[in-house]
Amino acid sequence: MSRFLAAFVRNKVFANTATVIILVAGAVALFSMVRELFPEFSLDLITVDVPYPGADPEEVEEGICRKIEEALDSVEGIRRYSTVSMESVGHASIEVYESYDVDDVYDRVRNAVDAISTWPRDAEKPIISELTIRREVIYLALFGDLPERTLKEWAETTKDELQRIPGLSQVSVMGTRDYEIGVEVSETRLREYGLTFSEVASAVRRGSLNLPAGVIRTRGQEIRLRTVGRKYTAADFAKIVVLAAPGGEVITLDRIADIRDEFTEDPIYATFNGRPCVLVACYKTAEEDAVAIAKAVRGYIARKKDALPQGASVAVWSDRAQLIEDRLALLRTNGIQGLIIVLILLWLLMDVRLSFWVALGIPISFAGALAFMYLHGDTLNMLSLFGLIMVLGMLVDDAIVVGEAIFWRRQRGEPPFQAAVKGVTDVAMPVIGAIATTILAFIPLMFVGGTMGKFIGIIPVAVISCLAFSLWEALFLLPAHLSNLPDLSESLSNSELRRHPLKRLRWAFSDGMDWFIQRVYAPFVSKAVRYRYVTLSVAVCAALLTWGLVNGGIIKFETFTRFDGNELRASIEFPRGTPIAVTEQAIQQTRDALDRLAAKTQTKSGKPLVRNVYAVVGQEGEGGGGSHLGQIRVELLDTAERGIHSEDIGVAWQKEVGDVPGALRQSFSGMMGGGPGGSAIEIWLRGEDMDMLLAVAARLKDRLRDYDGVFQVSDDYRPGKSEVRINLKPE
Repeated sequence: MSRFLAAFVRNKVFANTATVIILVAGAVALFSMVRELFPEFSLDLITVDVPYPGADPEEVEEGICRKIEEALDSVEGIRRYSTVSMESVGHASIEVYESYDVDDVYDRVRNAVDAISTWPRDAEKPIISELTIRREVIYLALFGDLPERTLKEWAETTKDELQRIPGLSQVSVMGTRDYEIGVEVSETRLREYGLTFSEVASAVRRGSLNLPAGVIRTRGQEIRLRTVGRKYTAADFAKIVVLAAPGGEVITLDRIADIRDEFTEDPIYATFNGRPCVLVACYKTAEEDAVAIAKAVRGYIARKKDALPQGASVAVWSDRAQLIEDRLALLRTNGIQGLIIVLILLWLLMDVRLSFWVALGIPISFAGALAFMYLHGDTLNMLSLFGLIMVLGMLVDDAIVVGEAIFWRRQRGEPPFQAAVKGVTDVAMPVIGAIATTILAFIPLMFVGGTMGKFIGIIPVAVISCLAFSLWEALFLLPAHLSNLPDLSESLSNSELRRHPLKRLRWAFSDGMDWFIQRVYAPFVSKAVRYRYVTLSVAVCAALLTWGLVNGGIIKFETFTRFDGNELRASIEFPRGTPIAVTEQAIQQTRDALDRLAAKTQTKSGKPLVRNVYAVVGQEGEGGGGSHLGQIRVELLDTAERGIHSEDIGVAWQKEVGDVPGALRQSFSGMMGGGPGGSAIEIWLRGEDMDMLLAVAARLKDRLRDYDGVFQVSDDYRPGKSEVRINLKPE
């Protein structure tokens, strides 16, 4: 092994070249890697949605969901599936085994569902898709005392302009209704003209079509024929001919119906700090950079602020890229501080040249890890940066051991090359063993299954690659850099070298450490070895004490620590069909409770607790809409300025609101959890009798609420709208 290591020690050109290549590769990777909040990964979930307009949940269960279940029973690769019957749509969620390729199972599911030939007559074509997560980056709140149509048009214009920004392709508008042309037919006029509703509907369909009519081929060119008749405005629909009399008189649609350019019937009310608002959400794809998107959007706002409509304002809302930038700044700060501390301590204890080359191991290890992660297809996100920050304190341990061994031999007068070779040979195996045990501790994290495994899989990659490059640098590059240390044996007794103030400080510190080792540490170790059974007993007692603290609940266990973010959200859900006024009143009750809580909460800096409040009634986030849904999203004062954990504020907010009568669900949560989404604990109930399941679920929820620390207990059963059932008599 000595000859092998000596070859690297002798080849200084290789050491210098490798150092430069690693540092350059790391810098290139740092500026090329995609930056995002969390790593992208597949959920291994496939969804099937079959629209069945006008059908109630029982009809959907009988005509849609049971047929899907029968088709899925024979599909290979499905771990489990569940179906949900809702009004007008049947939904199936399919979980794929980890050992199977999602695309292959997706094709099998599609073939099985497409083979169903007994759908109800009015059922629409099945929609089959792989479930993916859209990562939001930044929101723009467009608000002001403006009409809904003006806000909508402004938001659509903003969306189009944002999508023209390079590197930003996913933009959507939230908090507003879709456009709709409403045709309200008068029953009296239908009777007057002898028409039926179906005849009018058929005339509208025929009158709004674009139809191809073939091609005319001439000697000079081909001419395509096309009938253009699609209507886009109320004025166009008004001219549609519904009935033509033999005498040449025509009855147009506007004579028998009221036609309006308007929005869909289900209202959506969104406000930002109490003013009407529309939200523009910017998302990222797997290849797009969150930090670059956020910077581009901020630049867009700066350019547009002087050209806003009268009475309008725009504000940045929920900037997730700021979290990534803060974590990168933390890594940069910790790295610089680590370099300075290593340089100072090693200079005080050993040699200035040695301290420089040992400290250089930190940027080399980081650069090598970043280059490997980039080639591996990984990104810079909260988890990979967490792994890099966590391993920061371990990176110079092996280099310090190797450098100290070379320094010790050089102090005793051995030639530089011989000291470097023998020094690294003396400690190579202990150093390899120390780093290998740490690597082995992180390897199991690479084999964690399920969504959790995909979520945390980047952490061991970052840690292991850092440690591997640190070990390689300490064994093969550092000895070459230290193979020409000056003669240190004279400095042990030469008083001339100790007259300079800095050198006196250095030697005083070094002599003090030597005194501590010889007079305190060495005697203690000697006694610990002599009374080895006492030492073993103390170690066993420490292990038992640690085990008792954890299993006794004194030291709490949680998979991911509580994330103290700057955003809270409160959602409320009523039964379907609930009037919009009821939901609006509940949202106002929740908003009033927030105002009361903010007024009596004293922050660390004395500034107001709440910065911005976005409230929407008739919609919940990006998901579905309806008059039974509502949500409030709150931007809080920064963590350092408020001095109160966001989760504590959320719990206090929930207590201030209390129970809202008639609500199926009230949830209060932070901007994001510390891990994958979902409830902390889920209990599944299965059975054939729905009434019995509901009764058991109610008793179980009441029992769970008695446990300390358990809150927001809810189930996923949602009753449908009230209905009137008519059974015809034989007559």
